[in-house]
Amino acid sequence: MHRGLWEKLQLALREAARGQFAAIEEDRVVAQIQSAVQAFGGDTPVSGTAEFGSWREEVLRLAGMGRHDRSRVVAVGLRLCMARAQQRAHAPTKPSRPARRKGAARGRPNKTDPAKRAHAVERPAARDAGALTDLVGVGPKTAQRLGSKGFETIEDLAYLIPRGYRDLRLRHRFEQVSEGEVAVGEANIEAFRQGWFGGRYRARMDVVQEHEGAPAVQLRWFHPVGGLVERVETGKRVLVVGLVKTFRGSLTIVHPELHNLEAGSLGISVVYPSVEGVGARTLARLCRASVARLRARDTAEFIPHDLLRLRALPSQIEALESLHEPAGDLSTDAVDALAQARSCGHRRLAYEELFLMQLILLRRRCTHQAQACAVASLPDSSFDQEQLRACLPFEPTGAQWRVLREVQRDLSRDKPMLRLLQGDVGSGKTVIAFSAALALAHAGSQVAMMAPTEILAEQHLRTLCPWCEQAGLRIALLTGTTGRAQRSSLLALLAAGKIDLLIGTHALLVGDVAFASLGLVVVDEQHRFGVEQRTLLREKGQTPHLLVMTATPIPRSLALTAFGELDVSVIDELPPGRRPCETSVFAGRQSLVPARAKLCSLVRGGARAYVVCPLVEASDSINVSDVEATAVAFRELLPGHRVGVVHGRMTAADKEKILRAFRGGELAVLVATTVIEVGLDVPEATAILIEHAERFGLAQLHQLRGRVGRGERASQCLLHTANPRTSEAGERLGILAKHADGFVVAERDLEIRGPGEVFGIQQSGAPRLRFARFNAGGLVLLQTARDDAAALLEEDAELRAHPELRAALERELARRAVFAGESG
Repeated sequence: MHRGLWEKLQLALREAARGQFAAIEEDRVVAQIQSAVQAFGGDTPVSGTAEFGSWREEVLRLAGMGRHDRSRVVAVGLRLCMARAQQRAHAPTKPSRPARRKGAARGRPNKTDPAKRAHAVERPAARDAGALTDLVGVGPKTAQRLGSKGFETIEDLAYLIPRGYRDLRLRHRFEQVSEGEVAVGEANIEAFRQGWFGGRYRARMDVVQEHEGAPAVQLRWFHPVGGLVERVETGKRVLVVGLVKTFRGSLTIVHPELHNLEAGSLGISVVYPSVEGVGARTLARLCRASVARLRARDTAEFIPHDLLRLRALPSQIEALESLHEPAGDLSTDAVDALAQARSCGHRRLAYEELFLMQLILLRRRCTHQAQACAVASLPDSSFDQEQLRACLPFEPTGAQWRVLREVQRDLSRDKPMLRLLQGDVGSGKTVIAFSAALALAHAGSQVAMMAPTEILAEQHLRTLCPWCEQAGLRIALLTGTTGRAQRSSLLALLAAGKIDLLIGTHALLVGDVAFASLGLVVVDEQHRFGVEQRTLLREKGQTPHLLVMTATPIPRSLALTAFGELDVSVIDELPPGRRPCETSVFAGRQSLVPARAKLCSLVRGGARAYVVCPLVEASDSINVSDVEATAVAFRELLPGHRVGVVHGRMTAADKEKILRAFRGGELAVLVATTVIEVGLDVPEATAILIEHAERFGLAQLHQLRGRVGRGERASQCLLHTANPRTSEAGERLGILAKHADGFVVAERDLEIRGPGEVFGIQQSGAPRLRFARFNAGGLVLLQTARDDAAALLEEDAELRAHPELRAALERELARRAVFAGESG
C-alpha cells in the first residue's frame, strides 16, 4: 500500500544527502521531504515500532533546525527506508502457479520459436545464491542478525572476508611483547572468577607461563562469552591470544581468545568482523560452510580461464577457501600476506571486482558513443586561437592550451565527447568551456552550462559575459529565482535558437526548457549533481557532447573507477602571479582563541577574510561553532569593521546582497557555512579561518582554502581543531599545511576516507569497493583489469561467448543501483 510513498520519500532523502548533506540547507529540498512524509497521513507505516512516528514529528520541525540536526534527521530517515526495504524483502509471499500459455496442453513439448529459445540460452538467469536458513544452525533470529549487516545469502557470507589472521603456531613470552601488540602464548590457569557487579558482567582469569620469572597475567572479559566457563579448569594449560596492555602495573589482555591445546595442532586463526548476536566461532563456521556450499554447487567460473592463467590468479572457490581456511603449513611470509590483504586470494577478489566494474563502464561508453552525435564533426577552422585570444583578457597557460587541443580533437570526431576536466581552484577551467562553446556556436549549436548553486551560476555569468560579448555569442542565465515574465521570454528565445549559451542551475532540468539544437552540455562541480540529473540535461539534445568539470581534484584511481566512461584532462598549472596559500593549524582545546586573534590581526592589517563554521545555529547534540554566535564574537573582536553572515537557509536575494557587499569591500569579514565552497571569486579576500575543521574532508577543506589566494597578494588559511595536534584529526589537517597541490591532498583524502566518502556514493556513483585498494599496487591492478576488459570487449562486445560473465555483470548491476559517475 505504501510502496510508492516509500520510494518517493527515499528519493527526497537521497537528494538531501547529496554533496555530503550540502543540499539539506536548501528550502526546496526540505519542502520535498516534508511533502513526502505528510503523504503517509497520520498512520505509522513501519509495523511494530513507533520510530517512524517520532521521526515524522522531527521532519515537520526540519525548517527550524541547523545543518547538523537536519543531516541527522535525513540519516535516520534513510535508515528507516533501508529497514523497510529489508522488511519487504523478507516478507513471505504466496507462491503463484506458473501461467500456462494459451493453447499449451499438459505433457506437450514446448514449441517456442527456435530463435526465442536461442535468445533465452543467451541470457542466463541470475545464480541462485541460497538462503542463509539453508545452513545448519541458522534460524530466523540468526538470519535476521546477519541480514542487519547486509548478509542476505550464502554467497554474501562466502564473500565476508576476514579482517585479520593470527599465526597460532608462534609462541611468545607475554612480558616481552610490546604494549598494543598481539601475543600468542601458552599459560596455566591459576584462578578464575566471574559475576555481575552493579548490573555489569565482569570476569577475570589469572594465568602464568612456565618459565622462570614469568609474571602473572590478568585476562579480563566485560561481557559474557559463550563456552568460556566450560574451557576453564584451574591448573589447565591453554593457548592465550590477544592484545597485551598494562593496567595498574599488571600485564592485562582484554577479551582474549582461549584455545584448547588438547584439541590437536593449531594453525592459522581467522578473525572476522563482529556481528551483534552472532558469536565469532559461529560466524567463522558459517562462512566456511557457505564456501563449501558454493563448491558443492559447482559454481561456474565467470572470469575467462585464459585471463586467470595470464594474471596468475586462482579460481573463485580456491580464493575463498584460501581466505576462510588458510592451510596450516603456510610460511610466515604467506601469513603476513594474508594479514596485510595482499595474498593471491585477496588479489583474485580485488581483480574480479575491478574487472566487472571496468566491463560495465566500458560497455556503457561504447553504447553511448555508438549513437549519432548531435553535431557533425567540426572542421579545424572552427577552432581559431587568435579569435580566442582576442576574447580573453589574458593569455591561456600552457596547460590550458594542451587541454584545449584534447577537447578540439574530441569535437572533430563524429562520436559524442565524454570528457572529465579536472583543475585546481583558480586554474582556469572556464576558458576550456568557453572555447568549446565558441566552436559549437559557430557551427550553429547551443550550449548548456549547469552549476550546482545560484552563486556559482552567477559567477560564471559575470566571467563569461564580457568574453561572449567580444565573440558575439548570446548568453543568458536561468535559475529558480528567475522571474516568470523573464523566464517565459528567455525560453521562447532558447527554443527559437536565439541563445547560444545558457547558464543555469537545476532550473535547466525542468520539462519546458527546450533547446533548438543542443550540441554541448557542460556540468560544473559535477559531483554535486545526481546521475539522473545529468542524464536529464543530456536528454534535451540528440546525444550532445559532454564536458564535466570539477575543482575537487580526483585521483587517477578514483577517476578510472567512478568516471571510467570519461576521458580525463587535467589543468595542472596555475595562472602566472598566483601564490600558494600559506596554511596553519591551530590544535587543542584552547586553540580557537589564538586562531581568531590571528585572523583579527590580519583583518586589522587590511585583509578581507572568511570565517567558516560547521553549523548555522547552535545544536543541542554537538558542541561546535555556529555562524550566528561566531558572527557576534567577531563583531565584538573587531568593533571598527563590518561583519556579514551568509548560509544556505537565507533566501537567494539576501545571500546575493551580502555577497555583493563583501565583493565591494563594505564587509571586512564574512562568516559562512560551506555555502561559499564553490563559485565565490573575490580576489581581494586573502584570509580564511575554518573552525572545527576536523568536521570536513580534506578535499572540501582544500576547496574552501581556494576561496583565498585568487589574486596576486599573499594569502593565509587558518585551520582550527579542538583535537590535539597528535590526534588523527590533527595529523589529517597537517597534510593541508604541508601540501598546496590539490591532487596530493585528494590522494591522501582517498587513502583516509575511501571513495564513497569523498563525493557521496549516491550522487557521484563512486563505488564502495569491498576488496580493491587505492594504494600503488591497487592502481596497477586497476589498470590491468581495465586493459583486460577493453581487450575482451574488442573481441566480443556483446559477451556472447562468455554467458557466465554476462550473467555476473547482470547480478553486479542489480546489486549496485548507481555504479558510475555517468551511468545512464
